[in-house]
Amino acid sequence: MPGRAHGTPICRAARPGWRVLVAWLLAMSCQESPTLPRTADSDAGAGTWKTWVLTSGAELRPAAPAAAGSSDERREIEDILRVQHARTAATDSMVRRWNGSPTARWDSVTLHVLDFYFPLLPDVRTATPVRAARVMALLHLAMYDALVATWDAKYEFRRAAPADADPRVAMLAWVSSVPSYPSEHAAAGAAAAEVLSYLFPGEDTAGYHAMAREAGQARIVAGAAYPSDVEAGSAIGRAVAARVIDGARADGSAELWQGTSPSGAGIWKPTPSKFVRIPFDASAGQWRTWVIPSGAAFRPPPPPPLGSPVFAQNIAELRSLATTRTAKQTDVARYWATDAPSVIWEKYMLEEIAQRDFGPVRAARAQALASVAMYDAFIACWDGKYHYWLERPVSADSTLQPVFPTPPFPSYPSGHSTVSAAAAEVFAMLFPDAAAAYLARSSDASVSRVYAVVHYRFDVEAGEALGTRVGRSVVERAAGDGAPH
Repeated sequence: MPGRAHGTPICRAARPGWRVLVAWLLAMSCQESPTLPRTADSDAGAGTWKTWVLTSGAELRPAAPAAAGSSDERREIEDILRVQHARTAATDSMVRRWNGSPTARWDSVTLHVLDFYFPLLPDVRTATPVRAARVMALLHLAMYDALVATWDAKYEFRRAAPADADPRVAMLAWVSSVPSYPSEHAAAGAAAAEVLSYLFPGEDTAGYHAMAREAGQARIVAGAAYPSDVEAGSAIGRAVAARVIDGARADGSAELWQGTSPSGAGIWKPTPSKFVRIPFDASAGQWRTWVIPSGAAFRPPPPPPLGSPVFAQNIAELRSLATTRTAKQTDVARYWATDAPSVIWEKYMLEEIAQRDFGPVRAARAQALASVAMYDAFIACWDGKYHYWLERPVSADSTLQPVFPTPPFPSYPSGHSTVSAAAAEVFAMLFPDAAAAYLARSSDASVSRVYAVVHYRFDVEAGEALGTRVGRSVVERAAGDGAPH
């Protein structure tokens, strides 16, 4: 697999989670805690939105919190006051770290782990293209459902934040008008910690759970949540994660491929420079999907036969690129090879959410829809790849010189094209003012694989058609999920 365009390799022994936490501590300790006005909750009706693994947001509704003015509430207020009176620079830094989005830091941690493993391919296959998309889909589904369940309870019980209930409690962080019970930071954190511990058992799983505890504690210190808010939120997050993990264990991804590569003219064979003999995730086309009926539901038609005019025309285009490829085309090819394509789109999503006035549940919904679209698109693409087993261009013509080593799996259709077309459909629905820009990025992702001479033109055309069908299926689901459009 191609290496990174910039930067130095990451040591195998390094622990990405540890580095991320240290980086946050250093960065956030330099920031002042803002004093921001309360704003209305734009997600107020989110408790009724359609969920993925729960039957509804009300499925996990907790018992009612302590009544306003009750002795139980007063005890919790006194606990918060004691914590606030004992504040230190470290606790203030903790409050600032978790001030704002309940999900953003979990995305950063997860993407950092995937970025760590990507350069280790093919020797370590934690972050193969399909598996990277699966990671983000499971994480985002868990956090989204946890937040929907949290919002259901928030507007059932409408508990005011501690700082609103007692003037002695200082509000040390920004808090919207959203009710405090249960805590959204605790719910998202518990869900994320459980799912990441399942996905990356060799990483610092204790660190994930420590982060989740810190997220809840930070909101208590900030005067934004009662201890019982955090307990209820954590319970919701763990329950959602258990459902997500149960489903993930049965999705087929743990089953080792027992087959053998077929042989014959035009059939995939290991490619330079490493000549990896076991291709990536050969059974992924049979993994469980989330929206489309199965990986085979939209299987593309067969690729052009060897020796056909269309095949000859495609090979001729790749030969021509050896002498006509521009520096800009080379840069496009390298840019889209620096990560799994879904990871690049996940980073686009984070940029969009940061720039727009999205509430926590709306942001989580956007991420879940995009991640599911890309995961299902990969499953559909891998079904096609291992149904046709088409050889890569460098195998069809050994004189071809790819920009980087050809990835170790069959050619047709293109994964970058399929996934990017699916993502672009969802992005266009979510961000209509930026639809043209994202459709253009999808086209760049597709053609980058031709520029790189790792795909035929017909690979990317089939991938674009396939990904568009997957993306539109997800958009259709989103149209009926109850969220405002």
